[in-house]
Amino acid sequence: MRRYGRRCGGALVAALATLAFSAALVAALADLVRTELRLTSQRRLTSRLLRALDACVAEVVADVPADWDFAAVLAGADHSRGTADDGVLPAPPGCTARAQPAPGAAEPARVVVRTEARIGVARRSLDAVVRRTAEAGAGALVWLSEPPAAGPIAGVATLDGADPAAPLASLAAPGDPDTLDAWLEGAGLDISPGTAAPLSAPPPPLTDLGARVLGGAHAGPEMLVSGGAPVASLIHVAGDLGVNDARRGAGLLYVDGLLEVRGALEFAGVIVATRGIHIAPGASLALDGSLWLGGGAPTLSVEGTLAVRRAPGAVATADALLRLPRRAALASTRDVG
Repeated sequence: MRRYGRRCGGALVAALATLAFSAALVAALADLVRTELRLTSQRRLTSRLLRALDACVAEVVADVPADWDFAAVLAGADHSRGTADDGVLPAPPGCTARAQPAPGAAEPARVVVRTEARIGVARRSLDAVVRRTAEAGAGALVWLSEPPAAGPIAGVATLDGADPAAPLASLAAPGDPDTLDAWLEGAGLDISPGTAAPLSAPPPPLTDLGARVLGGAHAGPEMLVSGGAPVASLIHVAGDLGVNDARRGAGLLYVDGLLEVRGALEFAGVIVATRGIHIAPGASLALDGSLWLGGGAPTLSVEGTLAVRRAPGAVATADALLRLPRRAALASTRDVG
């Protein structure tokens, strides 16, 4: 009888030990599950924050004004250094962005943009090094100060930015690229195969560019010649310019007004017209390079023939005569937690 009691007591102890072990194991597994759920939630939140940061940085950089350096960006909206808005950049909801000078040499021009994304109380930050593009302009054949007015091109307009290595966009302007693409299709422009799609870009700084042209060794419209090879020049025209016969030119043509083509104009380089262009019926403009237009609608009025073709050498020649503005571009990023 005592032996039986001892056996029962031993079994009870073993059962209690097994039960205690099972309870501890269940508690440990439950704690492990809770920890894994927290980690999974944190990983998802981190992934969302990183995606938000990428989108924020892309939008912030795309909205940085085209310029020669980043002095205006560092000065902020009040255009004065040493104030509270120094370096503050427009950012989408849920994000903030602020620029500061990049360490190292002053050239090439660079800034470091600290971007922070927030989801609830969670935050994550990223440092982006932003520079100016190597190629002048907006990376497009036609660069507009505002989205183009609705309506078709009455004449013939051909845009050819094809290049296997680095094609140019057909059009750059403030606004949604899909909207710009829809305008191109509706306007009836002839876009050559291999030309890149329209892109959203800040407006060209035409006022500052005009001041720089006037401050340089510029000439007048006499550099648009009727015979012989043109000399690459800085050409400044105060007010509207009418081209009534056959003319050729090269370099940078800055028209502080409307460019009215009623004859035939051939140009290699960059043409700027602050009030836009009008090509009359039967007239033509053939441009190897890039066309930058300002002013209100109609910014681009073509009743004759317009042909703009990618010509990096011609744009580089204009850039050598007077350094041209450039878009901001993302150079590198670093997650700072």
